[in-house]
Amino acid sequence: MANCEEEYDELQDYVFDEEEAEDPRYEPCPDGLGLPSDYTHEERADYNLHTLADYERTIRIGLAFDQLDAIRLAVKHRAAHIEHKRKHVRGGRANAASQEEIQRADARARVLASRYNYNFERINALRANDYDGRTDDTPGSRLQVIRLDSDLAIANMAAPRTLHDSQRSGSWIWNVYDKTPSTNTRSVDMVQWFRAKAEKDRADEAVNRLCAEFRRTSMGYRAYAALWDTAADACEGGERAYAKKTAAMWTQMSRSCEKAYDAARRADAPADRLDHTRSVRPYLAQMCDEDIGQFEDILQAWHM
Repeated sequence: MANCEEEYDELQDYVFDEEEAEDPRYEPCPDGLGLPSDYTHEERADYNLHTLADYERTIRIGLAFDQLDAIRLAVKHRAAHIEHKRKHVRGGRANAASQEEIQRADARARVLASRYNYNFERINALRANDYDGRTDDTPGSRLQVIRLDSDLAIANMAAPRTLHDSQRSGSWIWNVYDKTPSTNTRSVDMVQWFRAKAEKDRADEAVNRLCAEFRRTSMGYRAYAALWDTAADACEGGERAYAKKTAAMWTQMSRSCEKAYDAARRADAPADRLDHTRSVRPYLAQMCDEDIGQFEDILQAWHM
């Protein structure tokens, strides 16, 4: 989950007003319009409406993904309000006002989810009677019914993992754009994959941050040494000696920092490299007892 304070600042421009709630693009179609989805499969066959039904289904699938974008934004908006209230709001009046904003954001998310569910019902009505989502590799196969009580949630990825926390995850609406994993990949293997990927990302971030701190520290020491050298040129006697001694101290500290940086860094890693990201393969092999053949397709697709 992104930093909630940043989300709160970014989402202030996204106002859920009554006019937006009446946007006709997201309203259910009025009854009696005569769309193919208004008819049963048998009636569409009698009236030869299958071609029109295919067009309507394609349009509705695209609309469903647009609606999911709006739902995700509404859920972020509510989460940002909740986090802002927890961290910054104090006092009864301020809490009441903040709670009202949270309730409005929650109601907005539920309205959007209800409209999505209506559209999803129409999509199912337009599918063939023998439709099987397991054999469908189109984006529409990733759509599901949104459960208002459980799916309008976002996982706090900033919170550290704890014991018995393996089932913590966000709603499916956050990974609906991801490719559906192949059927020969077991769910337990996918769990191992995502854990290894998360561990690898954390390690890459820690290494990049540490290397950047090494470089900035060494540059800072050199800058201090240059300042004292400049000051020494304008001094005489004991003041000049003290300035030179201090400049030499900062220079020595810079060299010590660079020496420690060289010792901590891999031999083949340049000192000025900004991104030390490595392949996920060693981490994945460690998690799966060296058996990573089942992930080769994913590794090649993601260029890892």
